[in-house]
Amino acid sequence: MSIRLRLTLLYSSILAVTLTAFSIVVYLALAYSTQDIMQDTLALEMQRLLETDVQSPGFVKWPDDSLGKSETYWQACDNEGHVVGRTDNLQDHHLPLSGKGLEQVRSGQPVYESTVINNAPLMIYSYPIIQNESVEGYLQVARSTAEQEQALHLLQTSLIGGSIITMMIAVGIGWVIAGAALKPVNQLTRTAQIIKEERNFERRVQHHGPPDEIGQLAVTFNAMLASLQEAYQQVAQALQSQRWFVADASHELRTPLTIMRGNLVLLQRESGIPEEERKAILTDIVEENERMIRLVNDLLTLARTDRSETIEVNDIRLSPLFAEIERQVTGICEDCTFMVSTPPNATAVAERDLLKQVLLILLDNAFKFTPAQGTIKLSAEQQAAHTLIRVQDSGIGIAQQDLPRIFQRFYRSDQARNGSGYGLGLPIAKALIEKQGGQLIVESSTGQGSVFTIILPTASDTIRPESSISTLQFA
Repeated sequence: MSIRLRLTLLYSSILAVTLTAFSIVVYLALAYSTQDIMQDTLALEMQRLLETDVQSPGFVKWPDDSLGKSETYWQACDNEGHVVGRTDNLQDHHLPLSGKGLEQVRSGQPVYESTVINNAPLMIYSYPIIQNESVEGYLQVARSTAEQEQALHLLQTSLIGGSIITMMIAVGIGWVIAGAALKPVNQLTRTAQIIKEERNFERRVQHHGPPDEIGQLAVTFNAMLASLQEAYQQVAQALQSQRWFVADASHELRTPLTIMRGNLVLLQRESGIPEEERKAILTDIVEENERMIRLVNDLLTLARTDRSETIEVNDIRLSPLFAEIERQVTGICEDCTFMVSTPPNATAVAERDLLKQVLLILLDNAFKFTPAQGTIKLSAEQQAAHTLIRVQDSGIGIAQQDLPRIFQRFYRSDQARNGSGYGLGLPIAKALIEKQGGQLIVESSTGQGSVFTIILPTASDTIRPESSISTLQFA
């Protein structure tokens, strides 16, 4: 059973219960009201008769004007229920009184009863005649209730017929309203089916109604589609990057393996190889082996950053770390200027070895893409809550379209693809910094160089001053 049908049946059921209760209340209210009016009328007629001199049931002086009213009937009975007088309009009929009613009259209580005489409905009012503190008989006055019952029957028919017609109209209107209310849901269903068939996450649900629950559902569904589209694009980009990586890794691994295999075969087959040539062959084998080891190490580093292990960070001084890095990178760039600048009290909260590894990765990239006579600078800036560590170069820079993707694994820009890397250095650096609770951001433009900034929390302790600036000029 569809939601639309269930909603329609629910609306109709509620309306049916409401109409039934309303009809019953109206009918009963009118029925009791009509009965009360008739009883009051009979009581007034009886009061008018009693105002005459009634000595006994057998000598009742009927009001003269009552003899001509065919709708009013009078009758007098003794204590045993025998008729001792009645009006002419009763003809051969007499007004009955039930045994229970007779007992009540004998006890001095008036009684109202309804009966049918000659297929005519009547209401009878029996009133006891008390003389000398004893009931001598009773008087009865009756009127036809045919008109009242006819009116009630007409009301009953109208209520039933009106309720049925109203229910039929309500079912139709409820069906239409439920369909209109569920139209956005149907659109959601159709859109989901189309997306499933076409795998097109660019489609959206077109909702032009009010911002109610259905409208919010449409907005949420569209937002979910946008997220799915973004995730799908990221997955597609990641797959493409992985294809590039597999191709590059296959080439990089195939080349050293081929060289190593050829050299090993040469060593195996040739017995009289000169010593210098043998050393050159072994050197090639070692270099190619180191290339493969570097690739495997990069992949292992990325795998470790994916694990949810926590890294223990500490307050570290940046001046000794920068001085150590300065000594180690000496000689890497023979034709460029390398500068180190840090405040004497610069501190940061980090894991020292991992931070050093990140800085070496960033410096290696800077040296790789900075032309001769260029400048590379490693600096730090102390702020209230954060410490900024920058690696700045005057190299070829990064194109704007490549900036959002340089931290993606296996991604290399067109300029970087001409180098010897695998597109893993920057993703490793970003992952290691984020593991330490920091951030790594980049600013760059083509031909203007790049600035990589590491943002880390500042240590709380004050470190004693050390030398602040040192400049190293490579000839």
